[in-house]
Amino acid sequence: MKKILIRFVNGFCYSVAITTVIELIVMKMIGHVAMLPEFAAHYENDVIAFCVQLLLVGVMSGVTSAGTILFELKRPGLLWQSILFLCVMLAVWIPTACYLWGFHKYLTSMISCLVSIVVTYGICWGIQYRLCSRDVKEINQRLNQKEV
Repeated sequence: MKKILIRFVNGFCYSVAITTVIELIVMKMIGHVAMLPEFAAHYENDVIAFCVQLLLVGVMSGVTSAGTILFELKRPGLLWQSILFLCVMLAVWIPTACYLWGFHKYLTSMISCLVSIVVTYGICWGIQYRLCSRDVKEINQRLNQKEV
């Protein structure tokens, strides 16, 4: 449980920091906070809307980071771990993307979100695949040493 919480907090903090920096750059370029008017309309002002956006982006990343714990389960194989991780990730990303960026309404948003999902999933899966491969190699080396 402690590992899950640490991963969640780390993912949350990193994404909030990165999103803030990117948003500051965008605000400097366009002169205002970049967000959907439909989303911003739910809140009294853009500052509150931006804070909610940061919170939700942090939760998305926190869940993704915490979800990598699934790859450390010894029982299911890498295929099941990968499927479970994708399901957990999508369960949070899709509703959040619909609310924040109109994933279900706008083609640009859909493309952007899908690219983000694929890249994020790919990075997490790639790291876990390498770790799994390393473990298998170590096991095989130990087995070979016992045979000799």
